[in-house]
Amino acid sequence: MTKRIAVVITLLLSTFLNAQISTNTQVDIIPGVDYEIGGIIVSGSQNLDKTVVILLSGLTVGDKITVPGEKLAKAITALWKQGLFADISIFVTEKQGNLIFLDIHLEELPKLSKFYFTGIKKSWKDDLREELKLARGSIVTENLIITSKNKIIKYFVEKGYRNVEVDVSQVVDSSYGNSIILGIKVATGPRVKINKITFYGNDHVADKVLIKAMKETRASGLKSIFKSSKLRKPEYEADKRAVIGKFNELGFRDARILKDTIYEVQPGLMNVDVYVEEGRKYYFRNITFVGNTKYSTEVLRRVLRLEKGDVYDNKLLNERVSLDVNGADIATIYLDNGYLFSQVIPVEVLAINDSIDIEIRIREGRQATVAKVTVTGNDRTNDHVIYRELRTKPGDLFSKSQIQRTIRELAQIGYFDQQQLNVVPKPNPETGTVDLEYTVVERSTSQLELQGGWGGGSIIGTLGLNFNNFSARNIFNGKTWTPLPSGDGQTISLRAQSNGRQYQSYSFSFTEPWLGGKKPQSLTVSVYHNIQTNGVAKNDPLRQSLYITGASIGLGKRLKWPDDYFTLYQGIEFKRFYMQNYPTSFLTFNNGVSRSFNFKFILARNSTDVPIFPTKGSQISGELKVTPPFSYFQDKDWENVSSEEKYAWIEYHKWKFNADWFTPLGFKNKFVLRTHAEFGFLGKWNSQIGLPPFERFYLGGDGLQNFVIDGREVIGLRGYPNQTITPPGGGAMYNKFIIETRFLISPNPSAQIFALAFLEGGNNFNEFYDYRPFELKRSAGVGLRIFMPMFGLLGLDLGYGFDPIPGTIRPSGWQTHFIIGQQF
Repeated sequence: MTKRIAVVITLLLSTFLNAQISTNTQVDIIPGVDYEIGGIIVSGSQNLDKTVVILLSGLTVGDKITVPGEKLAKAITALWKQGLFADISIFVTEKQGNLIFLDIHLEELPKLSKFYFTGIKKSWKDDLREELKLARGSIVTENLIITSKNKIIKYFVEKGYRNVEVDVSQVVDSSYGNSIILGIKVATGPRVKINKITFYGNDHVADKVLIKAMKETRASGLKSIFKSSKLRKPEYEADKRAVIGKFNELGFRDARILKDTIYEVQPGLMNVDVYVEEGRKYYFRNITFVGNTKYSTEVLRRVLRLEKGDVYDNKLLNERVSLDVNGADIATIYLDNGYLFSQVIPVEVLAINDSIDIEIRIREGRQATVAKVTVTGNDRTNDHVIYRELRTKPGDLFSKSQIQRTIRELAQIGYFDQQQLNVVPKPNPETGTVDLEYTVVERSTSQLELQGGWGGGSIIGTLGLNFNNFSARNIFNGKTWTPLPSGDGQTISLRAQSNGRQYQSYSFSFTEPWLGGKKPQSLTVSVYHNIQTNGVAKNDPLRQSLYITGASIGLGKRLKWPDDYFTLYQGIEFKRFYMQNYPTSFLTFNNGVSRSFNFKFILARNSTDVPIFPTKGSQISGELKVTPPFSYFQDKDWENVSSEEKYAWIEYHKWKFNADWFTPLGFKNKFVLRTHAEFGFLGKWNSQIGLPPFERFYLGGDGLQNFVIDGREVIGLRGYPNQTITPPGGGAMYNKFIIETRFLISPNPSAQIFALAFLEGGNNFNEFYDYRPFELKRSAGVGLRIFMPMFGLLGLDLGYGFDPIPGTIRPSGWQTHFIIGQQF
């Protein structure tokens, strides 16, 4: 009877704990009697420390227990909580008087040997491995399998697959003891798209306004070409918040979503119904300022730009107070005047019916001065090159605008990754000072252009080297040649170009951006020598050749008026044209020398944020290139003199205007509108001499020189072959207009990529009297640009010319243009 009771109690306890407590059939245990544990062994476990198992059980030799009893139940519970075992049993193996000996028998859960996926593509497998984080040796529990299934289903639901099935199989791995292999079979089913989004309860705000507010959730159709129509939960939740935000912007500050329903209408398509409660529409009533002593209430009201009776918009209120991306807010005018420790907080103080009173509480604090400015991350560029661009110096009042301007200037010099430029202010309220730490990340700035071949018994190709962060003072210091001395911000350019015997060009230029090191005044020196022939050897009497040799020197200066975005460049240039039997359509002599001595003036303004893919600002320049009126100093009948005498010294005045405007269109400033206009005019000093034979405008094509060196200026016009929109002998006046949308594909500084679409128009004219500004050769097309620091800007454009090339009657049609450099 005693033994039968013990067995029944043991069975009840083991059923509850999924374990068992039993006795050896030869051991007679009396329920309710206290026994002393005489010894404990652990069996069944191959990988666990037996001492640790006994310690975890809470049983020790010498303990008084009953069988079955509370202590044994607690021991099994303690071991079960470890999550390591499939089964736990405690046996009484021996009895010696009042002493009993226990055997804790364990059956360990299997461990994970490896796992694999079937039914899905490799990229999904890689993502899921990262998501599941299943490690070899992990204990395989039912909870582990269920959790893994749920993560897989969630992953695919967020990708628009809402009917996912996951099956996990287990196979014993005979290579390792007590290990299994998990096979995870995934059936995604068809991707489910949104058929229709419907709002209910929106009496004053149209569905289309709310749907437009949902940036990532779109119904299928034409409007979802650039946005996926699949429903992803994180984006959907964010879009629901955006819908409430849109209600708030329109004055419905109490608007809320009551519920939303998602249901399948047919395989692969679902509807989304959103039920909203608009609430009352609110308006601003009284807006007051408290705590302002530095600026009057009238000044702050002009910055706030909100009046009594305006529709209540909390987002707009916060932007005007402290969150305007362009800095046109109240907080910024304080931060620009040193009030780093100021606080500007809008508070709703009263709501009556549909009107809300706002109190803007200002704590001005004390003005902060800049104590220390440091720069980190410049491994190649010397400190002084960076410090001279800083607009925040020790002792200056703290200024948010000047910090932003400094970041812009560091981006413009082109030596650093513009995406990683940053500043860390370290304020000290006790002393009223702030330390500024600018961080930069160097990027490659030198460029190499190398192409070549062999043809016609001579070399054909180009070698171009452009070092944008050169250091002339270290040129004789061998330790700094890595591969060239760098770090002082100077530019040195070497270029050699050959098209066999027909064309050769050699040039060298050097620019020091801070002449003397104290003021932003640049010095540029360049020399060049170009040769163009008919390909005949030098000693052949049939050889036709043109040699152009020239040199220039110029000074550039940053201006402070009208604002400090302006620059002025002034330079002089000398050119010598030497012809040997060289045929021209504009000169009556083929042998001899012509010279040109000109002054150049360029007034420019550049307020763009970054150089390669500007998202805002403008670039405007006006250029005047003028020679002295040599003929005015000589009393001659210029109509009747020979061409050799008439063009011994070239004289002209040349005017150019160029403008670009950049406007962000959205997508986190990745989508940008560029509008462009340019104009050129070549004028004469003396009507008897007329226009010069050189310096003419040639319009059409990719805008590259293409082995032409006779002083002409080549302007691109996509959709038309090179230089085809040009009067005989070159044009004297042209204009050109572009509307271009750009989309940034990759901001990576080592390969920045953007796509574009353009509408373009331009024309070229003989004389001022022929000028018809709106008679344009029109084109449209698409293109791609890749900027790599080593090679500069490369691109490909496909354009369609809508108008005929002069001398033809059919449209120009499709044209392909390869771009090297900052064209168009």
